[in-house]
Amino acid sequence: MLATNKINIESIEVTDYKSNFFSAIGLEFVGFNTRRQRIMGMISPEGFRGMSNICLSDKYLNWIIPEQWTMEDAATVPVVYCTCYYALYMKGKMRKGDKVLIHSGTGGIGQAAINLALYEGCEVFTTVGTVEKRQFIQKTFPSIPENNIGNSRDTSFEQMIMRCTQGRGVDIVLNSLAEEKLQASVRCLANGGRFLEIGKFDMISNSLLDSSIFHKGINFYGVLVDKFYLASLEQKKTLWKGITKGLTNGAIKPLCRKIFDTSEIENAFRYMAAGKHIGKV
Repeated sequence: MLATNKINIESIEVTDYKSNFFSAIGLEFVGFNTRRQRIMGMISPEGFRGMSNICLSDKYLNWIIPEQWTMEDAATVPVVYCTCYYALYMKGKMRKGDKVLIHSGTGGIGQAAINLALYEGCEVFTTVGTVEKRQFIQKTFPSIPENNIGNSRDTSFEQMIMRCTQGRGVDIVLNSLAEEKLQASVRCLANGGRFLEIGKFDMISNSLLDSSIFHKGINFYGVLVDKFYLASLEQKKTLWKGITKGLTNGAIKPLCRKIFDTSEIENAFRYMAAGKHIGKV
């Protein structure tokens, strides 16, 4: 988003630590702690950026890497699963039987959210932007019915949701879409639904939201991964315990990814900006 100038540095930069600029790049890391244990986690604000040989991490925002995982496996996990756990469980109160709409299901956040929702026993609806991505969802998550996979390029997913739920709507929306697609996503909520906004475009644009939707008793949450370090100690402990449990019971799985060499950074940004990637870059 920064590289393509869709958001500006002021929207995410934190300068509370004088000359330290946290959150611009490198929110997560994998490496070794001082005891030579393999760990993965989120960077601390005083730890500068994750693109470094040395960094600092909050005690409750790092985890021991499972023995069977490679370091590359682990690199796909911290940001996406912290975001999804915080959003779906801590804000969305996700539980067995919930109907959950997860936009952009083939992305890193999307795949992580689907893994957690299916493990929890929820009915999952998702959206994708291409035929290839639809096929990926069907192959990777065969328990998701074909009729539960919509189009993320327009607002037709709203009709899909209402048709599949007999007009009821879903309990949770994990949203990364913008503008009219965000508005349509809000309309997909059932009474008492929870809307979890992880996109920044509409926040920064100060987009209007039809307040009449709140007659349904919905809750609207902004989930900002670069602000995790501002969470209370209790929230961090809850997140740490949740991720630890997911690593133990298998709910958290490494994601597919495309790897670029350090000399190909520009190509990596262009590839991701094209919106054709699946999983992590």
